Amino acid sequence: MKLQVAIDLLTTEDALELAGKVAEYVDIIELGTPLIKAAGLSVVTAIKEAHPDKIVFADMKTMDAGELEADIAFKAGADLMTVLGTADDSTIAGAVKAAKAHNKGVVVDLIGVADKVTRAKEVRALGAKFVEMHAGLDEQAKPGFDLKGLLSAGAEARVPFSVAGGVKVATIGDVQKAGAEVAVAGGAIYSAADPALAAKELRDAIA
Repeated sequence: MKLQVAIDLLTTEDALELAGKVAEYVDIIELGTPLIKAAGLSVVTAIKEAHPDKIVFADMKTMDAGELEADIAFKAGADLMTVLGTADDSTIAGAVKAAKAHNKGVVVDLIGVADKVTRAKEVRALGAKFVEMHAGLDEQAKPGFDLKGLLSAGAEARVPFSVAGGVKVATIGDVQKAGAEVAVAGGAIYSAADPALAAKELRDAIA
């Protein structure tokens, strides 16, 4: 199982600093949507130039103009970009078309999708490299939130999937047992007093 760090900081400088600390422990470096909106896609280029051996993931959360937005992300240096699962099939297909042209990949983010199992199968058929079983920061802040729903949906869908939504050392084992290809950790790394140590502990917790 791969480990992905989600960087939800707001400047290129801070993103480069964090990526430099944790790169040796992670497989995928994700530039979060707030970061891309605040810093622009130049942050994707900067991270790819600094870490050419890592998979760079642009969390675009594209909802329309799939081929165009994917093309922009891939030209900036992204290896993977996201389209929302609530987008029209044509938007996802357009992004996949751009991905094929660049030999890159599209991840479909199922945040806000009620029936994640059905939609996961549909978007995989449209050409998604994998789907992200994702609970956003606002959903995670609700009382009683846990990862169980995401994990069961991933296991049931039987398509390649990642899990994002409060992944930490205590839960990453469950993510792996559910069959996820990628565990996505954000705040567990970037909010830690020692992000490098936090990333190493997550890496070590992957059996």
